[in-house]
Amino acid sequence: MKFLHTADWHLGRTVRGHSREVEHQAMLDQMLEHAERHAVDCVLVAGDLFDTSTPAPESERLAYQFFTGLHALRVPAVVIAGNHDHPRRIDAVAPLLKALNVHAIGHPVGPDQGGVVVIPSRDGGETAVVAALPWVLDRDAIDFAMLPAESAKSLTQYAERVKLGLDALCRDFGPSTINILMAHLFVDESVVGQDGGEREITVSQGIYGLARQMLPTQSNSSYTVPSYIALGHVHRPQRVWPSPPAWYSGSPIQQDFGEARQEKFVNLVEVHPGQSADVTQLPMTAGRAMLDVGTSQHGVHLSELASWADEVGDAWLRVFIEVEEPLANLPEVVRAHLPHAVHVERVRHNAERPGGQPPLATLGPEQLFDAFYRSSLGRAHEPTPGTLQLFRELLHEEMNASTSD
Repeated sequence: MKFLHTADWHLGRTVRGHSREVEHQAMLDQMLEHAERHAVDCVLVAGDLFDTSTPAPESERLAYQFFTGLHALRVPAVVIAGNHDHPRRIDAVAPLLKALNVHAIGHPVGPDQGGVVVIPSRDGGETAVVAALPWVLDRDAIDFAMLPAESAKSLTQYAERVKLGLDALCRDFGPSTINILMAHLFVDESVVGQDGGEREITVSQGIYGLARQMLPTQSNSSYTVPSYIALGHVHRPQRVWPSPPAWYSGSPIQQDFGEARQEKFVNLVEVHPGQSADVTQLPMTAGRAMLDVGTSQHGVHLSELASWADEVGDAWLRVFIEVEEPLANLPEVVRAHLPHAVHVERVRHNAERPGGQPPLATLGPEQLFDAFYRSSLGRAHEPTPGTLQLFRELLHEEMNASTSD
């Protein structure tokens, strides 16, 4: 069987107030083309269809037209809510989507309540079992109707509860079926941020993190393990575990400047019973690029802007500019040469910074917090260990709430 794995569409997202609806339409059209060209048996959407929990009607129209297009191709889909989606909203439209052979799951539920979906192949010769876990809030943990009550009560850690939920969903896997696990979650040590950029971060386990070793494998599971693990939540495409292969497909277009110059894909997954999946990354080229002109440490000069026009094309631009004196109309001056500049920032040199402080872009998250703390309360005050620990937990939570750094 063949699957198309995608996630993190963030329909309705804008770039500095500019609509991206045309790009989102082109993105979904390209995915339909991939589904048709490769004759996939099912599309897996691993969460964050929308950018907010209350999407605009235009965003909902894009999503549901896509599923209507899949239905016309006779391709079913399994969809889960991400942290940006409203789970009740997804559950509310689930009965309607079922008419299009789209299985939508908003809240985490057990196998008997819809958390496991059976998908036959086009020719009827193979059967896939898709175990689906939407985003799990810490305060909600999991709908523990799916778990043994005594086990649920004994677990206090978020990761332990999620692991138990994954195990409960995967127990329907068998040796004669194609077994897929789909989840919207953060796997420890996943890489977010730019490719080699100043904000590339490998994030370790926090309150919403799941250690890689907790993904179902032969060594830690008493059931038949998945042939493929389809993940959503991290926007940078990457494999996070080799066997069974666990992948973030990544967002299908660059969502913000933290993803500048990232190549975007959907995953074509080919798999048969008892075998590990073969994964091919299919390029997604529908979205406009997000590009930086200059950097936060080394800006460009006004005289150089005209030479950039042909190079950047129609990309959304973040421009770092060096000028001797502040200009009140600097954004307008820049846009006269680069009309798609949606963010214009004047680069300040060290000599202009109070006390010769280093550029903020060179600081890590904790250093930035320390600098903010001292600037607010006075340089003699430093954060206490407890304050720093609280900051680390909030940082991990925010990284999980928005991974488009």
